[in-house]
Amino acid sequence: MIKIFRSLIVCLVVLVTMGAGCSLTGGSKSVDNSKGGGVYKTTDSGATWAQTTVFPTSKGLGNIGTANIVTMAFDPQDYKTIYLGTTENGLLFTNNSGVTWQTPVDGQVQGGTVSTVAVDPKDMCTWYVGIGAQLFKTETCGRKFESVYDETRAKILVRRVTVDWYDNSVVYLGLSSGDVLRSSDFGLSWTKVASTGKDISDLLVSNQDSRIILVGTSEGLWKSTDSGATWASKADALKSFKNGNVISRIVQDSNGSTFVMATKYGLLRSSDVGDNWSALNLLTSANQVTIRSLAIDPTDSNKLYYATATTFYNSTDAGATWNPQELSAGWAASYLIVDPQTPANIYMGRQMIEE
Repeated sequence: MIKIFRSLIVCLVVLVTMGAGCSLTGGSKSVDNSKGGGVYKTTDSGATWAQTTVFPTSKGLGNIGTANIVTMAFDPQDYKTIYLGTTENGLLFTNNSGVTWQTPVDGQVQGGTVSTVAVDPKDMCTWYVGIGAQLFKTETCGRKFESVYDETRAKILVRRVTVDWYDNSVVYLGLSSGDVLRSSDFGLSWTKVASTGKDISDLLVSNQDSRIILVGTSEGLWKSTDSGATWASKADALKSFKNGNVISRIVQDSNGSTFVMATKYGLLRSSDVGDNWSALNLLTSANQVTIRSLAIDPTDSNKLYYATATTFYNSTDAGATWNPQELSAGWAASYLIVDPQTPANIYMGRQMIEE
């Protein structure tokens, strides 16, 4: 029994230190492309990468290399803890910076597509998890979940959830119908505060002022400066950019002074919380590629990262120049997050590209 245990430990160390691949590019005969998904991690700001997919089970060591990652989120109080939303495997998380991954105890979140995850910034055991038309909440670090929102309208799904960092009793929920809901009692009850009419792709609270909310949709950008009481469309600010209103992701630095937005046009940057935008110069032409993921260094807004289906790009000069890296075939970089405490640590979620 001791020998078996030691063998498992050795195997784990090898997997953790070597990964299932040490770069973004394919070509190695030892790499099984069918397991090119899951999560990749870099500790040198994207110069080199290793796959982090170890998943201990009662039967030994498995891996999450076939998992399609939809969303990723840090625990705001512990950046070693990361949550993954997948297309079929429900919610996964790590407490050790991706060395190993596990599932929550409650079976309600162990399957299905997790579209969004948010952790209470003041209570690390309280998580909000969107699956299909429902929003689940745990106050027990995943041991038990309860449904706190269940959409009854057909074909309407939960898209985004976020928690106010200043007042954690306030939670915002975005739906595929374009509705924005607000709860002021930790998700126990909800009030519709906006109807954008278009599928919500991103929803975030400004790090500068938690009363400021930005909502990106499939056809427009909306902003509130009073915690969702009133809203203003930012259509005029985007009209100079063809398809700039088709938004997939919005990110910000730690103090909320810089916002970057991934659109069908390309990348747009704002220094006034979304009132005005300017285009970043990319290596590809406007409207030429689909940007699948986007991240910003929270401590240095000059450092940007984004990916298309085939290429990962990084910039250290606010987008003036870009360094491209080819991605391994068959798996797009679906999500990127940067560790706010150790910004050289970047995590990339991968998703299989459907033919």
